[in-house]
Order: sequence, then C-alpha cells, then structure tokens
Amino acid sequence: MPRFQTRTEAVTLEHELKFLFEISSLVQESPASVESLEEILKSIGKLVDFRSASLFVLSRQTGKLEEICSIGRTVDLINFVNFNMGAGISAWVAQKKRPIILNNLRKTQGGTHTKSFISVPLVFAGEVSGVVNLAHDEPESFSRRDAEVIGIVSSLLSLIVERIEHAESKAVSNREIESLNEKLRISREKLGEIESYRAPGDTSRTLAAKIYNPLAIIAGNAQFLLMTMKNPGSSVLKRLKAIDAEASNLMHMTGRMQSADEPVGREQF
Repeated sequence: MPRFQTRTEAVTLEHELKFLFEISSLVQESPASVESLEEILKSIGKLVDFRSASLFVLSRQTGKLEEICSIGRTVDLINFVNFNMGAGISAWVAQKKRPIILNNLRKTQGGTHTKSFISVPLVFAGEVSGVVNLAHDEPESFSRRDAEVIGIVSSLLSLIVERIEHAESKAVSNREIESLNEKLRISREKLGEIESYRAPGDTSRTLAAKIYNPLAIIAGNAQFLLMTMKNPGSSVLKRLKAIDAEASNLMHMTGRMQSADEPVGREQF
C-alpha cells in the first residue's frame, strides 16, 4: 500500500517549495556581490531556525576555504585542526563533499553556547566551491531534512559565487589587457622615434634590441592570457588577439632593423 502524505507533511512541503522558489528568484535578480550572499544566508532562517550562520568560499589562489560572510558570529568547529582545504570542520566537509549534523554539543565560546551545528558543502557541476555552516544554542535543532534543503540552497549560492569569481577574473583580465596596451603604445612610439631618427647602424640595432624584448614579453603575456583565461568574453578575446598580432608585427619590424646591413662606414674607404 502506498503511503499518503499527512496534511502537516503537505503543508511543510508546500512551504519548502515556496521558499526555494523565492530563493531561486532572489539569485536570478541579485547582483554578483557579497551582499547578495548575505541576503540569501539570512533568508535560510525562514525555513531552518538558526542563531548564527557562516559562508566559506574556496579560494582559487590558495585552494583554502575563506570566510566571505557571516550572520552573527563566525560558525565553525575544531579550528585548530588542519585539513587539505583549510582548518576546522568546514574544510573536512568540503574535502569529503558531504554534510555533517551535530546535535548534542557542549561548546562555549565567548559566553555563546553551541548545542547544534550543521555544515553543508556548496557543490556546483561536481566541484566544491564552499561550505555553509549554521549553529543553534538549543540541542537537536537540525535534521536530515534541513541538510537536504540547505543543500539545494547551497547549489544556488554556488551560482552567485561563480558569478562573483567570474566578475573578479574579468576585472583582473581587463586591467592586464590595459597594461599590455599601454606597454604596446610606448613600444610603438619608441619604434617610431628610431625610424625617424635614422641612427647609425650600431645605435639603431641597439635601440631596436631594447624594444624587441619588451615586445616579446607583451606578446607572451597576451598568449598566456588567451590560453589560461576561463570563459573569456568575445570582446576580451578580440582585444588580446589584437595585442598579440600588433606586438608580433612590431617584433618583426625591430627584428628587420637588428639584422639590417650596416651602412657604409670607414672600413670601405
């Protein structure tokens, strides 16, 4: 015989679905910012009662978890224990990719009691991007169902984390591109000065050599960005390819200047 839902279960499920729909809408409408993450973290309280909450995000630079925002005090346990992704239970949860629920703790810190603790990893496309921790001052406050609901919310949080990282990566790339453009402009001006100056052979080749190396670095940096950038936009690709092409053209010109025959000198008299 199939088991039918009770009225209480149906109401709870309806409430959960409504909550998740609100969170989904909030993710779609919110800008990629830490403030948006804080708002979503707060909204979890509409469905899961907690006293404090923390969101940790995995840094691509260090490979360690870093606290990005908290509601109340920072929530974590055994901070003195180190794991591959950092310290504390958060790092263990991120490493194992599975939630943990502790409902009978006797932890006191700064006059604040933690009786219940739940930690859920943020997993997106099979990769861990962070961890959500909740704490309560009453025992037996969190359930397996809470972990499942937070797990769904954590997937949505991962989307904002990805958007934030993409925006930061794009900003860094734009700064690097502007720097390459400025160096290329300076090299272009120096090359123009050499051509207009018509210096003697040795001097001309020396000046050309001094420009050739920076141009090689510019072209190399542009090629490196082209190979390593994650999901670059078409405009970024276009600008990098233009920098690479112009730097290569200027390198070709300076190369010709370095290998040009020496002008008529006293050896021919």
